Amino acid sequence: GVRTVVDLRTAAERSARPDRLPPATDLIVADVLADAMSAGAASKLGTVMTDPAAANLMLGDGRAEQALISDYRAFVASASGRAAYRLLLTELAHTTDPLLFHCTAGKDRTGWGAALLLLLLGADPATVQDEYLAVNPAVRAAFAPVVTAFTDAGGDPAITEALLTVRPGYLAAALETLADGWGDPEKYARTALGLDDATLTTLRERFTT
Repeated sequence: GVRTVVDLRTAAERSARPDRLPPATDLIVADVLADAMSAGAASKLGTVMTDPAAANLMLGDGRAEQALISDYRAFVASASGRAAYRLLLTELAHTTDPLLFHCTAGKDRTGWGAALLLLLLGADPATVQDEYLAVNPAVRAAFAPVVTAFTDAGGDPAITEALLTVRPGYLAAALETLADGWGDPEKYARTALGLDDATLTTLRERFTT
């Protein structure tokens, strides 16, 4: 029954792997990292994993984790990130048919979108973190062949561990950026994302009981 798909990926990701949509489905592009391509580790998983030697040089010695942390800060603060999540939350509020939102691995851009929604619905931080971390087994299983090929070719396992998991520190970086800039999720939604009373009220009416 999906009628709307919100694609959080970059133009390069969409070109490399276009969505295959069910009939009569609207595709909405909400490129979170359009303004942050110098970081953009979350958007480069496919290319990074195909060149272990280059990945070791670029992302070894803890740089992979730092790149993801930079991405999470960009999710919150960059103009493209704020525009993308405004669009996602507005669609969630006002689209009555089932909606799917996704990125490439379904854990970073998608994970922050889900976390932000839960926070705006009133979920406590511990619950939000538990839900965010719950994706790890599925992501590990999905990318297991990629990880094996990468490490067999000499890739540093610490790189794949950093890039292909979610960690409390990643979510903490986003939450810290939000708190430093706007105080709390409600103020962030109103000030940074420009969501109005009607949208926030509709979100809560639709997704809470």
